[in-house]
Amino acid sequence: MATPALININQTVDEFMLAYKKSTEDAFTYLQHACNCIRDYSLYDSPNVVTEKVTITSNKWIDMPSDMVGFNGLMILQTNGSYWPCTRRDDMITTTTTTAGVEGRDSTIGEGAALTDPKSSTYGGVGGVNDYYYSIDWKARRIYTEGFTTETVVLKYVTTGIEISGSTTVPTFVTPLIHDYLLWKECFWLPGLERYADAREKTYLKSEYKIRNLTMAMTADEWRDLFLSMTTQTVTR
Repeated sequence: MATPALININQTVDEFMLAYKKSTEDAFTYLQHACNCIRDYSLYDSPNVVTEKVTITSNKWIDMPSDMVGFNGLMILQTNGSYWPCTRRDDMITTTTTTAGVEGRDSTIGEGAALTDPKSSTYGGVGGVNDYYYSIDWKARRIYTEGFTTETVVLKYVTTGIEISGSTTVPTFVTPLIHDYLLWKECFWLPGLERYADAREKTYLKSEYKIRNLTMAMTADEWRDLFLSMTTQTVTR
C-alpha cells in the first residue's frame, strides 16, 4: 500500500529537521514558517476551494465566514443541477443607515435599491448584464447583493489552510515545497546563511512552479472534452 495522501504539518517539520540535521531548539520557529508556507500555498497555488451555502439577510447582504480570506465566486443554485454565476458591480451602494440603534438600508438614498442595467440588446448592446449582482466590502466583511429572489446562495472562497481547532494537514506533494521554504527562511536568522538566501528562494520558486503544473494541468480526457466542446456541425460565426 502506498503512503497516505495527506501529511500532518508537524510531521513535515519533523522530517525536515531530521533530513537536514536541525537542532530541536528551533522546532517552533520552523513550525511557524511552515504555517506561513501553507498559508501562501492555500492562497496562491492550491486548487482547494470551500463551497458553502450562505444566507442573504433581510438587508441584502451576506456576512463573510470567519475563515474566509479570498473570494472565488457567488452563485445561484439552479434546479437543472448547475450553478448560475453572479456578476460583480463595484458601483453598488454599500453604505448603511442606523435608525434607533438598528443598522439597515435606506432605499430613499439608494441603499439596497435596484440597479439600472445597461442596454444588452439591439445595436450597441453590451454583455455582463445579469439578474444577480454583488459587491464586496472587505473592511465590513460583507457581500452586498441585489436582484436575488432567494435567501440561500452558494459562496466559494479560500482559507489560510491552517486549522486552529484540529490537525492541519497538507498533500504529501507539498512536503518538498515546505522544506525548500524553510531552507530559504532560515537564512534570515541563522548566522552565515545570508549569502544563500537568493539561491534558496529560487529553489523554492521552482518547487512552487512544479506544484502549479501538477495541480493546474488537465488530463488527456479533459483536453479531449475541451476540444470537442469547441466543435460544431454547423458554421461557427
